[in-house]
Amino acid sequence: MLELEPPRHSRLRGLVLRAFTGRKVAAMAPEISATCHRLIDAFPDHPFDFLDTFARPLPVHVIATLLGVPTDRCDDLLRWSNAMVAMYQSGRSYETELAANQATVDFTAFLDSYITYRRAHPREDLLSDLIAAEEAGEKLTGEELISTCILLLNAGHEATVHTLGNAIKTLLPLTFRDVTPALVEEVLRYDPPLHIFTRHAYKDIDCFGLEIKKGQEVACVLAAANRDPAFAENPNRFDPTRKLSQHQSFGSGLHFCVGAPLARLEISIGLQILFDRCPNLQISEAPRYADTYHFHGLTQLMVR
Repeated sequence: MLELEPPRHSRLRGLVLRAFTGRKVAAMAPEISATCHRLIDAFPDHPFDFLDTFARPLPVHVIATLLGVPTDRCDDLLRWSNAMVAMYQSGRSYETELAANQATVDFTAFLDSYITYRRAHPREDLLSDLIAAEEAGEKLTGEELISTCILLLNAGHEATVHTLGNAIKTLLPLTFRDVTPALVEEVLRYDPPLHIFTRHAYKDIDCFGLEIKKGQEVACVLAAANRDPAFAENPNRFDPTRKLSQHQSFGSGLHFCVGAPLARLEISIGLQILFDRCPNLQISEAPRYADTYHFHGLTQLMVR
């Protein structure tokens, strides 16, 4: 779906949007809250990596629940996702490609067998909805079903992991502990998890005096757009009261992130419960960013 355009993109996106209605996303709030409390209950007394103990397990558990795949396979889902997403990063190696291919094989085999099981045992979740759409003749092929599930599982947690880590790294040294909608949007604008994405021009374009030819690949630097002084006053300052109509962290247009409402809910609930439960949470070591593009996140965030 990332690479498609209408009409095929519209058909697949329309099916997926069934899982991201306001009602269905809001219904995930109790599951998100319960998962947050369970993870915090397991925090150790000594310094620990916030990414491994909270930022990674929370979103993968949530998206697995929404999709309807077993949450006891979250470790496998994380491993497969990390290997596959590495293909989108600059400077990938041949070993990276081999690992991504193997992860794709393993991920596909798991989903293929699980989809067979769920055909006979449908439930109230996105996977069952997609299977029903396929069986109702809505032109969702078996390959599209599997690739869409993989996309949702990968995209549904990877960026949220980085957003939670970047948010805690930004907020802990400050005094902001009231997680308002404006604060969530400022977190996403100020230090977004996805810095760059590529697109192809469908026609010749004059863009601010730069001529872009039809068919040319363009790297859209979303993080730079978020810091454009023509768009935001004092853009390099973190301001949780900032009022913005829109930032570019979720993209825009036909490919606007379908999971944006769920991501916002996870970030809002996750941060507020963290601050309520752990008012003395502190960073214990200097944060380290991963040397990767296009994702932008920390390799480790040690806290106590």
